[in-house]
Amino acid sequence: MATVVKRQKVEDEKPSTSKQCRTKISKTKKNMQNAEFSTDWDVEAYRTEYESEEHWELRRDFMLAHKDRFDEDRLVCLAQTFINMEFMGCKYPAETMQLVAELSRDIAEKFRKNREQRLKRTFVSASDAAEQRAKGRAAANRPPHSLQERQIQTSSATQNRLCFGGGEPLNLFEGLRFGNLIIYLAGGRSCLRNACNIAKMKYDERLSETQTDDMSKTADILINDEVIASGRGENPKAAKLAAYKQAVLLLQTHCYSIKLNAARETIKVEKSKNGVNINVTKESADNLCDAKLDASNKGYHMMRLMGWTGGGLGRQKQGREEPVGYLLKNNRMGLGSNDPRGNLADYRKLIENYVNSEDMRDMQFEPTFSKEERATFHQIAGKFGLRSNSYGTGESRRLLITKKISYNIILSEVLTRRNTKFCERYFVQVPMQKAHLFPGNVAALDLENIME
Repeated sequence: MATVVKRQKVEDEKPSTSKQCRTKISKTKKNMQNAEFSTDWDVEAYRTEYESEEHWELRRDFMLAHKDRFDEDRLVCLAQTFINMEFMGCKYPAETMQLVAELSRDIAEKFRKNREQRLKRTFVSASDAAEQRAKGRAAANRPPHSLQERQIQTSSATQNRLCFGGGEPLNLFEGLRFGNLIIYLAGGRSCLRNACNIAKMKYDERLSETQTDDMSKTADILINDEVIASGRGENPKAAKLAAYKQAVLLLQTHCYSIKLNAARETIKVEKSKNGVNINVTKESADNLCDAKLDASNKGYHMMRLMGWTGGGLGRQKQGREEPVGYLLKNNRMGLGSNDPRGNLADYRKLIENYVNSEDMRDMQFEPTFSKEERATFHQIAGKFGLRSNSYGTGESRRLLITKKISYNIILSEVLTRRNTKFCERYFVQVPMQKAHLFPGNVAALDLENIME
């Protein structure tokens, strides 16, 4: 059974001078000499399932070399710090780095010499292979010509990248409390419900029957009938919101979280008198300001007087939140008629080419297209299996077409394959249980527009 490496919290400290660092290290050495530590613990128990042989051997040698000089928890943390510094170039407080450098001097020097010898052997082998090819023996190593051969080669390379230390492919969800639940940070209060529906989990928000002295209400958030968060408020709505916020914060530490990059590039399609212009923009329609009611609107005050507290209308708040827009007519054609001059076949071909391409960017149709044209684009997108949504009102109405990509594929492309197209489009936060595997994806994602 794999054992997750214990982490030690390092508090922020003021930068220390080298002299202060040496003083602290010398004091640490004196304490180590005077202290006695138990050696009755198994170093092998700290090997993780997906750790490569090279990483584990170096970390194990470090722990075995200093097993009698530190307590178990601290030595495990120092060993992991050494690995992070050696292989990933991580930086820590100056005194910590100097201590690890002194403790690992002999071990690191031996490891680097062995690695240098391996590299020399690799270069010699490569030289021999080049000589053989020069003699006409490269037929067996020819590059794949057929599409099938390239696909097999690509599949094999992908499989190797998904393995650590030559073991089984990495299972991103193994050992997680909520299994394959992935939080996609979009959709406001529907964020968690949508995530549970995709993961085929039961999600529920309930008012608690527990009575409080101050007459406030208590609400619970349940996943698969298990209470994961509770909140209190002066009314049922406030209590559910408080519970929802606690649930989001909890799930962020136990599940993978994905958020769309607001500054991502988007393909902008705009119609003009001279034809259709296609450009690239970083102002996506789903991130532009919505024309929702605010406190400066007269209708806002009227609805507040009638008991409206915000959000959509209806029992489930499923109604629209933005004002009803209007359609500006700039021609003499009858209402509801389509422009016969519009060549929809060309637009269909444009969308079809987008589907068949490897381009991950969204396709955004600007307000220069009419309402009828946007409706047709919605239908075409649906036939090609694309997601389409309209944003804005009136003259600022835009249509955004997006390729449907599963959350599992996003995690795989960002975390294991480091696909540049996906990394530029999505931000991923890993659960704390997987932080040692993906230290570059532990930063908490912004929860703006999710906590409302």
